[in-house]
Amino acid sequence: MEIPRIVLGAARSSAGKTTVSSGLMSAFVKRGLKVQPFKVGPDYIDPSYHSIIAGRHSRNLDTWLTSKEIVPDIFFHASRGADIAVIEGVMGLYDGKDDTGTGSTAEIAKLLTAPVILVVDVRHVGTSVAAEVLGYQKYDLKVNIAGIILNKVGSKKHETMTKKAIERATSIPVLGALPREENIEMDERHLGLIPTHEHKTDQQVSAVTSFIKDHVDLTKIFEIACSAPKLIPPKRSIFSPKKRKDGREIRVGVAFDEAFNFYYWDNIELLETKGCTVIFFSPVNYKSLPPDLDMLYIGGGFPELFTEKLQENVSMRKAIRKAAEDEMPILAECGGLMYLTRSIKDFSGRVYEMVSLISGVTVMSKKLTALGYTSCLLLKDSLLGKKGMRIRGHEFHYSFIDPETLPNDTEYVYQVEIGKGINEKKDGIVVHKTVASYSHTHLACREDLVDELILSAERYAKS
Repeated sequence: MEIPRIVLGAARSSAGKTTVSSGLMSAFVKRGLKVQPFKVGPDYIDPSYHSIIAGRHSRNLDTWLTSKEIVPDIFFHASRGADIAVIEGVMGLYDGKDDTGTGSTAEIAKLLTAPVILVVDVRHVGTSVAAEVLGYQKYDLKVNIAGIILNKVGSKKHETMTKKAIERATSIPVLGALPREENIEMDERHLGLIPTHEHKTDQQVSAVTSFIKDHVDLTKIFEIACSAPKLIPPKRSIFSPKKRKDGREIRVGVAFDEAFNFYYWDNIELLETKGCTVIFFSPVNYKSLPPDLDMLYIGGGFPELFTEKLQENVSMRKAIRKAAEDEMPILAECGGLMYLTRSIKDFSGRVYEMVSLISGVTVMSKKLTALGYTSCLLLKDSLLGKKGMRIRGHEFHYSFIDPETLPNDTEYVYQVEIGKGINEKKDGIVVHKTVASYSHTHLACREDLVDELILSAERYAKS
């Protein structure tokens, strides 16, 4: 299967990958191309920008969250009908979970035999940048660094000096040089980029697109993408449609609005391919849950920014609590966990009432409280599987559940083997058939995970 593709990597974090990736995607769209965006690693916010720009849902490629077998499957499934796939990397090119580069941009590039365009920040360096690029080229000869984009160039002289040095030392062509323009960079918040729901995305993307078009050789980059070798599709796909034998519709309510929008889109599609009907609803704006639901999925997001509206929507909070008390299975992750607690104390110390399904109080912190991959051992049977199974995920938040507000008999479904969790290496608070955790889970981390979720919904539907 021929899928033109490129990976946007960088020498280090904050080198400009997101700005360049977003600009390239938008520029290719304006040329009439169908662009399929991807993001390496466990990230929700960059993909939300990608999706708006490309008009196609961006997907995450992560060998830790899923596996080396599943990543190509996700890539093929998402790239159907696309003219080019643009993959934004994570951190530095070779940075991953460990010193072997698990989950790194380089690993994904090799797995998909995709050429890499390396974004290099040259703010504080001249000719010496050639040695840096040469090192990246030589570090792993299986990684095809096919082009360089210079970022933060100080002058035309600076551009010429660094370009000539790199091309002389490495023979890798410099495909663009971006001058120092602070006003076109993506804004940031405490969890990274500002969420697209509250950002003037169109204006900023338009500025970034013009910037990229003026300073980057788009034609050459597309030619490099087309030079990627043919890929062989996997023999079996986790996205193969599956009809329900009993013919009954399983209805899954998914919270999706300005407060809750952190989802791996593959999770949504995996539910759908297994025969579920996904119904989106808004805890902020809807007064009641959609009718006849068999399960709720409340993902992450920024509920701390919408605490007043969430508090005011009393009828929705009561509806979710009643659904839980009626033993409806509910999967809540990070922001969803926070919403299900008794209250959220914001950054200013103000307290807002939430669903009160969980007795604990969420407290916002100005410091990062957890960041990284997670691996959790199931301590008991739950909607996510049987006791003894393991689930991989990631956590990234600026909040904690005050342990003093949690009852001594609080039940947890996870023993956290990698990561922090909610309280003393425990995560996944269990109330009725609800599991609420700080850990975000990609449903492809285990092939049977979606089936376990749907089985819980089926049991509820038959009760």
